[in-house]
Amino acid sequence: DPIGFVSAIDTHYASECAANWQRVSGANVLLAQLSGDQATHVIHVGYPNYKKMAEGRALFRSCGETASMIAAINNATDTDSYSNVIVEPVTQFNGAALQKYYVKTDVKIAAAQEAEYSKAFVAFLNDYTTSHGAGGGAGANFVNTSHHGINRVLFGNRDASHYVYFGGEDLDSLILNMKAMLSSEEYANFNKRVEAMRVVKNSALVEFLKSYPVE
Repeated sequence: DPIGFVSAIDTHYASECAANWQRVSGANVLLAQLSGDQATHVIHVGYPNYKKMAEGRALFRSCGETASMIAAINNATDTDSYSNVIVEPVTQFNGAALQKYYVKTDVKIAAAQEAEYSKAFVAFLNDYTTSHGAGGGAGANFVNTSHHGINRVLFGNRDASHYVYFGGEDLDSLILNMKAMLSSEEYANFNKRVEAMRVVKNSALVEFLKSYPVE
């Protein structure tokens, strides 16, 4: 029941208790649709730091409206598809603002190989930008404007240890640029470099639908 799901979030957001939760903790709430994943939607709650997260979690639990929202969501969704993860950035570029669409790739990186994988990822992007930048090339422009990076799945990492993501405001150009990048010689070289340290688990399309800003 998508309408019931969104309505439950809207009702919670409109409450004074939820407004206080966001004001005090700085919680940034976003609703997104997923394609190509077990779940169809994701609620993103971002905190400035872990101290604010601890404050926010306590305030969130104290709201009577929170219990009502959870009950309404349970009635409107398939609870077997739930997952709850906590992520933090490893590296990111062009992150001044979120974009409308993201290609999110779930990967499992071998223990103690995060730094090496991140180094290879940045080197790949530099090589790709250099090779596809002549004459204002589309490849370089994509890398220079896309919000992209690597997130560490700190908790809830049984299936994936990290998310690699690339964003764009236009779905058509995002898909075309991703196809070009993944078929490039630079990506083939990157894949060879990291194939022993990471396993690709899944790729999904994320579309941000609604923002619930701090007021």
